[in-house]
Amino acid sequence: MADLPPQLLQGLRLLIRANHILHQHKLVDAFGHVSLRHPMAPDQYLIAAYDPGAPALVKSQEDFISYRVRDSTPVDAEAPQGYSERFIHGEIFRRFPEINCVVHSHSETVIPFTLAGVPVRPVFHMAGFLGASSKGVPVFNAQDAYGDLVGKVEVTPDMLIKNQPLGKALARKLHPSLPVVLQHKHGFTCMGRTVEEAIYRALYTQTNCELLGKALQFAGGNHEKVDYLNEEEAKSCKKMNEKCVDKSWRLWLKEVQMNKLYENEEGEPEALAVSGMKV
Repeated sequence: MADLPPQLLQGLRLLIRANHILHQHKLVDAFGHVSLRHPMAPDQYLIAAYDPGAPALVKSQEDFISYRVRDSTPVDAEAPQGYSERFIHGEIFRRFPEINCVVHSHSETVIPFTLAGVPVRPVFHMAGFLGASSKGVPVFNAQDAYGDLVGKVEVTPDMLIKNQPLGKALARKLHPSLPVVLQHKHGFTCMGRTVEEAIYRALYTQTNCELLGKALQFAGGNHEKVDYLNEEEAKSCKKMNEKCVDKSWRLWLKEVQMNKLYENEEGEPEALAVSGMKV
């Protein structure tokens, strides 16, 4: 394996462990993925190859492919097979230059909320980043985008984001103030300025949906009876969330370091500086 510049090595270490953390917390299984904007070439991004593919199994620099942000083509023409849904990542990186990490999950906790017309809104302080809109987190329905593609690209209604136009349509649902989009009958995608922030948002999107599901049971299924964060609470909690990412990351990182399933041949990422709430 080639020696890597320190900046790239740190990025790969983070990306390897991000894959492991997502699996540890049941956000991915054999499917689902996380990407990183290339630390030294912002017009490229890194994501695992199809083999080994499963996030729990990535362990070295050789497991990743570098793609061009502009069109999600591999930088290396001889690169192995990659994910068909890499266009999710490429189009989000293209639309949002400040974003450096994208997570795509098929969380079984989140998917039911894409099926029943129940808005996903924050119900506890760790999910302030979800915002306070009464409409909830945006939902992308691939069926709505297929009509625009007829006659332009091959359309197969498998709900996979496997071409650039579908990636663009999904990315348009996101905004720096709305970093999560649900995907009808499929899962969700979220983004962050750092790996740690994106992972935080992914995990707490899932936890929020778990809590919301329980609250709906108490409310007899009526989502209007649930007490959500109001706008002021959501804004304040979002600021708190951003200051506490380091604390959760240290725990999640230690969990996967202690699990023999998760191998890492590139060494461990450098420790985050302690942040937290100063009172």
